Amino acid sequence: MKYDFTTVADRTGQGSSKWNSAKNASKDAVPLSVADMEFTTAPQIKAALAALANDQILGYTDPTDEYFDAVVSWMKRRHSFNINKEWIVTTPGVVNALGILIEAVTKPGDGIIILTPVYYPFDMAVLAKSRHFRYSELKLSDGRYEIDFEDLEKKAKEEKTKAIIFCNPHNPIGRVWTRDELKRVADICTNNGVFIIDDEIHNDLIMPGFTHTVMATLGKDIENNIAVCTAPSKTFNLAGLQCSNIIIPDKKTRAKVNACQMINMQSHLNIFAYEACKTAYNQCEDWLEELLSVISSNADYVKDFMTENFPEIKVFPLEGTYLQWLDMRSLGMTHVQLRNMLEDADIFLDWGEMFGDLGRGFQRINLACARITLEKTMERFRAAVEKVRADWKENGKPYCKKLEKGDDLSDIIYNSAYGKNKRLGESLTKKTLLVFSRYYECSICKEMLDTFKKYQRVFRMMGIEIKFVLQSDLKLLSEVQSAYPFELIADPDAVLYDRYNIFEANSMINMVAGDKKFEDMTKGDIRNLLDTDMINAFVSDENAVSSHRELQLCAFVGLDRNGKVIYSHYCKTIGDFPDARKLLAALRKQ
Repeated sequence: MKYDFTTVADRTGQGSSKWNSAKNASKDAVPLSVADMEFTTAPQIKAALAALANDQILGYTDPTDEYFDAVVSWMKRRHSFNINKEWIVTTPGVVNALGILIEAVTKPGDGIIILTPVYYPFDMAVLAKSRHFRYSELKLSDGRYEIDFEDLEKKAKEEKTKAIIFCNPHNPIGRVWTRDELKRVADICTNNGVFIIDDEIHNDLIMPGFTHTVMATLGKDIENNIAVCTAPSKTFNLAGLQCSNIIIPDKKTRAKVNACQMINMQSHLNIFAYEACKTAYNQCEDWLEELLSVISSNADYVKDFMTENFPEIKVFPLEGTYLQWLDMRSLGMTHVQLRNMLEDADIFLDWGEMFGDLGRGFQRINLACARITLEKTMERFRAAVEKVRADWKENGKPYCKKLEKGDDLSDIIYNSAYGKNKRLGESLTKKTLLVFSRYYECSICKEMLDTFKKYQRVFRMMGIEIKFVLQSDLKLLSEVQSAYPFELIADPDAVLYDRYNIFEANSMINMVAGDKKFEDMTKGDIRNLLDTDMINAFVSDENAVSSHRELQLCAFVGLDRNGKVIYSHYCKTIGDFPDARKLLAALRKQ
């Protein structure tokens, strides 16, 4: 090959976000998570940036006609998309553009459709702008993801739905949507007044045998109802230069976007971003062609490896992007166990749960790396799975099961202020509501405790006892037990939570997205969080060590007198509590 796609770079100490987030990252354990490449920058781009630094004053810089010509030519040459330079709005990244576009085409409280599982900043952008989520789940059928057009149209017809954030090629599943699929999506949105925010940041990374279609080319009415988000960052590994070109044909929409940029005090890109984009589009097409062959070959390698060693793992065909989607649920682990296994083996992928609940048990692997890096990762993966299976064979597979009606909890052994090593079945005298909360110091947990304390008499009159399970130690709960008319069970290591799949939220965003309690707190504007303690959870260091599971969600489990489950409710968000009347009705019915 003409270009270097084999060198393994050492990015330690360089501020790489990907490497910094991976404990023990090294040349032998390269993280294959965050979507930037492990390949050196194309030499033409490096030379152009060096020349710019030597020859020009690094002042405020506007895009030149030469810059616009490069973008216009690239879109026509690579994507058959004929655009005018006036349509181009530059932003320092597509994620940044999502927020600007949401502000321009919707109002606080409006609904925005997201096809899930999907790139998690879509959620962040909607939440940050105080809009409401309209999730439409992609259908997984016969090993292939498809759009649920019936559900999409239902969401689009809702009065408050005003926009969709669409992804093509789709991250993380790697689909390149067909022309017919795109036309159906576009027609549904256009016919229902839903503006299309079209994220095409991976549009240059199309694998052999597949064809990418820009949705805006499918009709004049669609062209006037869309913003196409593009960038050289994924294609040429230039994310650190922060350069995106958002193509907005409609003049009025474009004016609103420009106004929102001014309101957000956003103006110029940095001078190196313009130069890198221009050079990439004008001089580096042959570098891209070689890159695509490397990515395709790496995708084949992963598929062949899994077929030979772990045929139960589903490797989804890579149609576009350099991010391969793997279904590892058949390994028989929870997503938490899977994550722990990979981390223990210094395997750093993107956990599927980052992309929503539908991603639990999946992993996304970044294929933009040297083959030797991929080979080392796969060998560590094989050893890690074999180690887990050997442990299961010797010690038995850990019990992990989501509680359902009929499950028996009578043999649970627990500790409380009323005794150690108590057997749950022996302590039950009536129907019982077992509440799995958080930890005692948590304000949300204390609010729950006070609420149940207030209504304890109602439960007792109906013949229902209450027990609270908390991730706090026995000493603390023994000190506060006298303040509550129900038993507090100590589970500081979250043993029962793990046993019964009472998981943490996938992220802080997922913990509050669409949550009524959270919306009441923010009163329609997320900036109201600035005056609350919850803001600390949003900005805290994710790598900081905490003695608590800060993202822990709750669960409510009803038991009969024999310890059999007669009701269960697993919270999907922090305030997703069961309706009190329905809860009581379910318990009384049994």
